[in-house]
Amino acid sequence: MIELRKSTPPAAPDREPASSPRASVRPLACLGATRAEHDARATGALRVLALDVDGVLTDGRVALGPGGEESKGILFRDLDAITVARSKGFRIALVTGEDGPMVDAIASRVGPDCVLRGRKDKHAALHELADRLGVSISEICFVGDADRDAAAFGCVGLGLAPADGSPRARADAHHVLPVKGGEGAVAAAVSLLLRRIDDEHHARSFEVSLRRIAEDSLDAHRRFIEESPLVLGEVASAFVRAIRAGKKVLFCGNGGSAADAQHVAGELMGRFLIEREPWPAIALTTDTSILTAVGNDWAFEDVFARQVRALARPGDIVVGITTSGKSPNVLRALDDAKAKGAVRVGFTGMRGSVLAEHTDLCFRAPAVDTPRIQELHILAWHSICEVVEAALVRTTV
Repeated sequence: MIELRKSTPPAAPDREPASSPRASVRPLACLGATRAEHDARATGALRVLALDVDGVLTDGRVALGPGGEESKGILFRDLDAITVARSKGFRIALVTGEDGPMVDAIASRVGPDCVLRGRKDKHAALHELADRLGVSISEICFVGDADRDAAAFGCVGLGLAPADGSPRARADAHHVLPVKGGEGAVAAAVSLLLRRIDDEHHARSFEVSLRRIAEDSLDAHRRFIEESPLVLGEVASAFVRAIRAGKKVLFCGNGGSAADAQHVAGELMGRFLIEREPWPAIALTTDTSILTAVGNDWAFEDVFARQVRALARPGDIVVGITTSGKSPNVLRALDDAKAKGAVRVGFTGMRGSVLAEHTDLCFRAPAVDTPRIQELHILAWHSICEVVEAALVRTTV
């Protein structure tokens, strides 16, 4: 911590006479905003860090020396944080209701772009600061601790109060800092601002990534339109024949494919778009007692196959869903389905040739990455449910 003594203050920044309403503003530092700042204004970025002095930079206390001289302390950590903020493009301002040599000493040590002193009305002072710096008031972050500071929080882009700020300041602030004034509040404010900058950069990079992901998905959907309707039509026809004959559909898969199995079974047992009677559909992924018993007493590769052997009958459909096309428990279930005389349907990705060898009908989504495969799977299942329901309801009405 450094101590600033009232009796021997360093030279104050150039300022106008105290009687002037513009007193204590450093004229050269308060010229118009740079092009970068004008660009920032368009995006609503924060460009100015405005600090109250007592209760923010200092802890609001005055130390008296043997000769009656006054001194206040400022943490080096806060001064270092101001330097970091300036290096990141922030302009620094002091906005204080105090005046006199102590303010001169603090301003000289901090080196702000603007000093507004003797400003009890912080709301008006911050509007004045915005005019002098050539920025929008929404580009100002103001750190204040008192009731009169709280009155300005509503107009700035970000209003911060230290942990020991007045009740009103803490209530009206956009964010309450985790430390007290004079004990690292400025450093905490700068840390928060830098996190916001990182978040904004991430948001911009996220936007680019999200556009790329959407384009990849659209490309996969275009391939789906070109390549997939024929085999999906065959799957839908198999479902219509089985359901019309009173047969059931069994689904299995792991992870996201297990979720798809449950989803589609629910669409068939419940309804998709049309009010109708339920159809027999079972997801083999839902009974944890069976799954854990079989997995523990035999092997995880048998968790679906054992259920298929118990439930499948000739003419039923057993659906195995695996994006890789290689899940051993799905492949084993399909092999046992063949032994039971069931129709085997597989859902996988472009590289799922192994699964195709274990099925009678296999939809290989025209994609390589698992997320794109899963997206096409749910599109395919919704399409199948819609056309199967329409065909069966139409023929039974």
